[in-house]
Amino acid sequence: MKNLFFLFMALALIHCSEKSKKTASIPTKNAHYTKAGDYRDSGNYDSAFVYYNIAKNDFLKINDTLGITKSLINMAIIQTDYGDFFGGIETSLEAEKFLKNNDSITNQLKSSNYNNLALANDELENFDNAQKYYNLALNTTQDNESKYIYYNNIGNTFLGLRNYQKAREYYARALRTKDSISYARTLNNIGRSYFLENKNANALPYFSKSLEIRETKNDSWGLNSSYATLADYYKEKNAQKSLFYAKKMYEIAQKINNPDDQLEALQKIIFLENPIKSKELFKKYDLIRDSVQTERNKAKNQFALIRYETEKKQIENQKLKTETVEKENRILRLYFLLFLLLISIFGGYFWYQRRKKILELEKEREINNTKIKYSKKVHDVVANGLYQTMVELQNKEEVIKDKLLDQLENLYEKSRDISHEPSEDASLEFYKKISLMLSSYSSEEIKVIIIGNTEHLWTNISEKKKKELFYVLQELMVNMKKHSFANLVAIKFEKNLENLFIKYTDNGVGIQDLEKKTGTGLRNTGTRIATIDGVINFEKNPKGGLIVTLNIPI
Repeated sequence: MKNLFFLFMALALIHCSEKSKKTASIPTKNAHYTKAGDYRDSGNYDSAFVYYNIAKNDFLKINDTLGITKSLINMAIIQTDYGDFFGGIETSLEAEKFLKNNDSITNQLKSSNYNNLALANDELENFDNAQKYYNLALNTTQDNESKYIYYNNIGNTFLGLRNYQKAREYYARALRTKDSISYARTLNNIGRSYFLENKNANALPYFSKSLEIRETKNDSWGLNSSYATLADYYKEKNAQKSLFYAKKMYEIAQKINNPDDQLEALQKIIFLENPIKSKELFKKYDLIRDSVQTERNKAKNQFALIRYETEKKQIENQKLKTETVEKENRILRLYFLLFLLLISIFGGYFWYQRRKKILELEKEREINNTKIKYSKKVHDVVANGLYQTMVELQNKEEVIKDKLLDQLENLYEKSRDISHEPSEDASLEFYKKISLMLSSYSSEEIKVIIIGNTEHLWTNISEKKKKELFYVLQELMVNMKKHSFANLVAIKFEKNLENLFIKYTDNGVGIQDLEKKTGTGLRNTGTRIATIDGVINFEKNPKGGLIVTLNIPI
């Protein structure tokens, strides 16, 4: 005989409100949750289940996990109490998904939920599962009285497994309770363990002491259990006493409206009564059994139907809300499109005005860039070319007139149409061309040393890079000749698989302010190197003069 309702409500609902001792915890503020509690307290468990389910859906919308779990645990309690053990297990497992925290409130809810899972499995005689969940409940509760009751319940599972010694070990722990009703229950269970292990064991002192406490406390549920135990104890020892306690059990079972215990009591009475009375009692037994079975089947279907109908109504309401929102959204979209159209018109007008202004600025910038481009060409092609010719005239004692005229005519032709790219002398290999240009600055006063300028060095170097490097080196040599007063210049060329390195060194006066690097020519070197993705650095020579390094990717 199981005292399911009493045991579960005494264990699972530890932190209850003052108004009720049957709630899983202090209710979360929600109208449907409060209404469910009112129905539960008045004994209207069907309606309570409905409103707990609605409250659960309310909490899901706002992601209130505490409210969700409280609602689900109360639903699981109702299902288990009404005999829908599988449904109670399913709802408790659903609640477990939301119990992720480890704070005191969550742990108490976990304890209650595990206890419900244990009780439902116990009723289904899945004793191993029941023990597992009782132990989980035991590990998550901080309330000592709850622990003592869990010890008692674990003892009951060992009793179901016929491990009587182990059952008494847990009953011994449960006896530490300070609650007299719990103490009486454990005493009765210890007596049962001895009696079930050995029908001749002296279990009567445990039964008698338990009955005495329960009578003193007027504990109807406890008396029901004691009468059932004593009826079994006297069944083969004293039939009259056994019948007496079986009838007492039936009276109490009717009083507390427990149909399962009524059936159990009638079974005992039918076995002990004379055949004539037993026949009448069997009819009553059959009637109650059919009623219990019908109610239990109804409960199983009823709770599933309630959840289905509630979910269906929620879906319909959500669908209606969605349709309303979609209608409002369509209207908003129309207004938004109209707004976008107006914005587009005004935006297009302002964009046109802005674009017009940008085009004008770009045209001016293009003109300025063209001027700069031509200025660079005049500087690089004509000015530096003339200066190189002047250096040659200065460095050579004998001047070949025809060669000088050819050079001047070439510069003249280039300057006539400076907007076109100057033609290159394709007949001369580049490494020779660059050597001739650098060597032209060598004289009795200035010694120019060229290192590493070989034909192989310029393999895989693009024509654009060659051209820009030629002008950069020419600019460095012009700057040296004009300003440095150097008498020794070294240009070193190196290359690896990825980069070409050129190092220019002189022993002149150097550049006093490297940050400014005044002069159009030197400023242009940086621009030229940037166009071929290279890097140029100017440094002071520690021994006096200037060091310029160029790093150009191949």
